[in-house]
Amino acid sequence: MTQETLDLAHLTDAQFDALYKARIEPLFTQGERDRTAAVATFKQRIVIGAPLALALGVAVFLYFNEFFAGLIVGAIAGVIAFTVAYLPLQKVSDRIKDASLIAISEAIGVSYRGSGEPPGALNRFRTLNLLPSYDRSHFEDFFHGERQGCAFDLCEAKLEDERRDKDGDKDYVTVFRGQIIRIAFPKKFDGITVVKRDAWVFNALRGMGELKRVGLGDSKFEKAFEVYSNDQVEARYLVHPVFMERLIHLEEAFNGRRIRCGFQDGDLLIAVEGDNKFEIGDMFKPLADPARARKIVSDIAEVMKLMDAVVTAEMAPLVARRDPQ
Repeated sequence: MTQETLDLAHLTDAQFDALYKARIEPLFTQGERDRTAAVATFKQRIVIGAPLALALGVAVFLYFNEFFAGLIVGAIAGVIAFTVAYLPLQKVSDRIKDASLIAISEAIGVSYRGSGEPPGALNRFRTLNLLPSYDRSHFEDFFHGERQGCAFDLCEAKLEDERRDKDGDKDYVTVFRGQIIRIAFPKKFDGITVVKRDAWVFNALRGMGELKRVGLGDSKFEKAFEVYSNDQVEARYLVHPVFMERLIHLEEAFNGRRIRCGFQDGDLLIAVEGDNKFEIGDMFKPLADPARARKIVSDIAEVMKLMDAVVTAEMAPLVARRDPQ
């Protein structure tokens, strides 16, 4: 018998319970012994590391007679001690997370890998100014499959920009954290169209090259977004009233998470800022909790619903033309 492919965007409680019992709970149960052992190792290392960090801070204070120097050194040593102590727990967390996401992906008919090279469409995201400039990047949680008849690639990105303070010390600031998505578009188009968040008085400072602003005559939409294209007619064909309505709804549903998208080379490219998703949760609590799986499933479902919203919005005029009723 062929196993049912689940749709997380419309998952019932009964389907979730079956998914959890069959695919996820065994992984959590199997990983609990490793988690317990890692917690014990964490406690042992903290018992040693915390006093050492405190002693180092006190020693610096006494030697240099500088309270803040001792405080800073002690804090840094404390962070290092915590990081070393947490490493075994992090390894268990990463292993269980990957195993769980592979199991869920198999159930919904897509593929998953935890890490890898930057996504193939990354340069196009950057060229279209859908992502900010950055000096350091990390990509994880790669999904590939088909949704609403359209192939897609999804991954999480964390982009950091190098900054220097007045003393010349280097630091990195996160300039983007969220999901980047490429969808093989259901409509044909030849030009380039970009939909970005409205930047108010800073719109004029955007360097969009050959792309010119497109006026769409929808005041509500244009309060939130700006559209640029090298083909004004095609842009209005792509960013039609149903699409505009869906994008406004997504903006509200994602609490203003700076959704932006671009149409290029037959693909719809979407970048949405947000929290770090698809994580296994607190490793100091027992693993065998359906709420952990529910959170991961909800994270995936949220992104699937976003893709459904934009793809079905574009299909709506095509359906309307086929069915004038």
